[in-house]
Amino acid sequence: MIVVSDSTPLIHLAKAGQIEILFSLYKEILITNEVYREVVVEGNLLQEEDAGIVQSYVGRSIRVKNPKSSSQYLVEKYFIHKGEADSIQLALETGTQLILMNEREGRNAAKSEGLRVKGTIGVLFDALRAGLISKEEALSILLKFRDSPHVFWVEPDIIEETMEKIKKYF
Repeated sequence: MIVVSDSTPLIHLAKAGQIEILFSLYKEILITNEVYREVVVEGNLLQEEDAGIVQSYVGRSIRVKNPKSSSQYLVEKYFIHKGEADSIQLALETGTQLILMNEREGRNAAKSEGLRVKGTIGVLFDALRAGLISKEEALSILLKFRDSPHVFWVEPDIIEETMEKIKKYF
């Protein structure tokens, strides 16, 4: 399956040392120039390790592709950032059924446009179900998220709820 990814799932999984999960779950990841700029260009300027990790996959498992049409109408319709709008527009144009996105407004916009949306937590659940990571690994990743809220921008309540679900069902 080919998916379109926004910035934060790439950043989170790279920072957690788990970006390979994406390539095991999905055949190819498409990102826009705007996402590349946010993750790689700005990340390299800030000397973020995840920027180099993501950059090392560009041209292999990650392909940069821009939408053919402007996404400005999505920005204005849903009041979302250009990066999110470009990602949604690319998913719509390529017929991709799934978009990886964490930001609430962008997720809601993507759903309103008829796309399936999955965030970093959803990717971890899929990896757990597929046997790519163990229950212990999933909980360890979530602890990293919880213990570094300034690095991983995931609501603490969502992390705690996810950890409980994993403990109960896996």
